[in-house]
Amino acid sequence: MMIEKVLQEFAVLGPGGVGGLTAALLARSGRSVTAVATGSTAARIREHGIQGASAAYGDFTARVGAASELAHRVDLLLVTPKATHLEAALERVPAETVQDALVVPLLNGFEHMEVLRRAYPRARVLPAAVHVGAERTAPGVVRHTSPYNRVELSGPGAETAAGALRAAGIGADVRTDGEALLWDKYAFLLPTALVCAHQRAPIGVCRELRRADIEAIAEEAARVAAARGVTVDTGAVLRTVAERPAHTRPSLLVDREEGRPMEVDALGGALLRAARAAGVPVPATERITAELLRVDAERAEREAERGKRTERPRRSPGGARLEG
Repeated sequence: MMIEKVLQEFAVLGPGGVGGLTAALLARSGRSVTAVATGSTAARIREHGIQGASAAYGDFTARVGAASELAHRVDLLLVTPKATHLEAALERVPAETVQDALVVPLLNGFEHMEVLRRAYPRARVLPAAVHVGAERTAPGVVRHTSPYNRVELSGPGAETAAGALRAAGIGADVRTDGEALLWDKYAFLLPTALVCAHQRAPIGVCRELRRADIEAIAEEAARVAAARGVTVDTGAVLRTVAERPAHTRPSLLVDREEGRPMEVDALGGALLRAARAAGVPVPATERITAELLRVDAERAEREAERGKRTERPRRSPGGARLEG
């Protein structure tokens, strides 16, 4: 019989929308929490805490520890950066600070599980999925945008982690099948995120204008899951799509609107890789993923060009180079 770990020290890697909200709620429940972020964000949180606005939790300021690199051992690590920043973010949490801790990734997709298991080979990396709308409006400032906030977990230690989340006011359910847990969330997120970002519109508009694409991608995800031995109920996925508030904007759409790198590869690219390995055709996913990758590449090119213009040395009227 496994003796469950007593959870005393918590860390949240990447205190953006989801991570910042979760860190703040855990701290408000009396837990010792360290937010691990870039130097400037960590400094802002140390000085001002994490400020939140939520219809469910009210407006609050939570005092949260913060560091640019974790320097002490923790019992539970929540991993919440965007996939585009995951590898770099993991460098802020050395393996020796994690040891045999519980690691709960609140990330999109499914490929991150292997990344985390390689980074923290002694830890218990739990399959997990978060269902919440939250966004960072400034460093250390978050807005909870959905009427729900729920986490699903699976694996040894999941009940202990779920208990801590429940005590913080976060809904938490423990499931027996971790792969099904990941794919149930992914099969919903993939079609809504790809189509909403492609259409540049919230879910309500896309339900009306792009229903065929949403259904096609959901069915493709279910076929790939089946080839991996996981059953996805496409009908249940589409019912969830129909039930989401019309104004819901997946984070992929928000990132495109804000001109930030999009998690296209972690979402669409992941299905394409799994589909190729299984020999399953996924034409709708392939088409929209390719178009969004092109959009993201063009954004990166524009950003790089702006950087070059900024870095070009200024010259005096006579042509002398100015270094100041």
